[in-house]
Amino acid sequence: MNAQKQTNSHLSTVLDALNDYLRERDMRLTVERQIVLNELCALPQPFTAEQLEEACRRERISRGTIYNTLKLMEDAHLLHTLERQRGRTVNEYELTQGTVNHMQVVCTKCGRVSDFHDKAITRLIQARKYNNFNMQHFTLIAYGECRLCRARKQLTKK
Repeated sequence: MNAQKQTNSHLSTVLDALNDYLRERDMRLTVERQIVLNELCALPQPFTAEQLEEACRRERISRGTIYNTLKLMEDAHLLHTLERQRGRTVNEYELTQGTVNHMQVVCTKCGRVSDFHDKAITRLIQARKYNNFNMQHFTLIAYGECRLCRARKQLTKK
């Protein structure tokens, strides 16, 4: 499957989930929300609000609409926020809908993010039974210091 078909498929999945969420709350998918959704699905994941603003600039979508749509999608559990420390706290967003068992490690010093796959963790989480809950997928984010930041810290101690 080529990248364009994957993006369209992902967009369709997220759009369906957002429409369901909005319908349950007697809300509607506005043209502006649709544009924001199209742009954020096309961005490399994770992305910042500033990157999304830049992507939406030619469509003249207001900053308020962008942030409100991000909040709405977080409330619908279609996005999650990653806090990064890069000299200051930076929020990055990542789509969760349509992903499968996503695992990441995030360095709290430099903000580096690495995806990883651990079959033992996956089996452990999937084997766990939750009352009245059918898990579809999960996201695991571990925070700590990466090897490079630990090495830098050791060098400065000497």
